[in-house]
Parts: sequence; C-alpha cells; structure tokens
Amino acid sequence: MVRYASILLGSASLAAALLAAAPSGAQAPTQPQAAPSPLDAYAEAATTTIIAEQSCPGLRLNAGQLTNLRLAARVAPAQEAALEEKLKGRAVAVRQQLNAEGRDAWCAGAFAAFGPAGTAAKGVLSR
Repeated sequence: MVRYASILLGSASLAAALLAAAPSGAQAPTQPQAAPSPLDAYAEAATTTIIAEQSCPGLRLNAGQLTNLRLAARVAPAQEAALEEKLKGRAVAVRQQLNAEGRDAWCAGAFAAFGPAGTAAKGVLSR
C-alpha cells in the first residue's frame, strides 16, 4: 500500500497519513450534493480505494487508473500541501464511515463506486 501511495500520490508522507489517520474501518463513498472540485474528487477516489484495498478482502487497487485520475485532476505542485490535507481529512471520514456501516456493506459500496462499472470512477478497484 505504501508503495502504491508514494507512486500514485507523489508523497510517502501521504501514505503515512492515510495509514495513521484512524484504525482500520471506513465508509462507503457518498454522493455529494454539488459537483466536487477535481482535487476533491481525486482525494475521495484515492482515500476510498487505498483504504478499500487495505480493508476489503479480495479488492485490489488498479494503480494505473488511480494515476489517470490524478492526471485528470491536474494536481499542480503548488496544490500538493492542500491535497495532503484533503487526503488526511478524507481518510478519517472514510474510516469512520467504514466503522459505522460495517466492512461488508462499506466494501460493497466502495466497489460499486470504483469497480469496473463504478458510479464515481470506473476500474479503479478490481477483484
């Protein structure tokens, strides 16, 4: 996981932040009321899929697809600090959601959002 995060997110400290954000447990992604910014959408995808790979038996992160999302978000070097803060905050929220919903339900929601037919992004998670 740390290898993926450091490659995909550009910072080993980000991977450490995701791992340290909370105990294992997270929430399925929720549908936002307004369209999120590209940076927010990427932070949601990155935290959800990385935590899903850690917490959901049989789910695997497709590193290439997550990299494509980062490229599509056009994360500029000046945005790295803001992105890291968003990722830390999202990691805490996602883990709280996982704990609240339970692993099986949360994992099903994460796969529905980021699996091959994903409602948020297609193909970031696979079985």
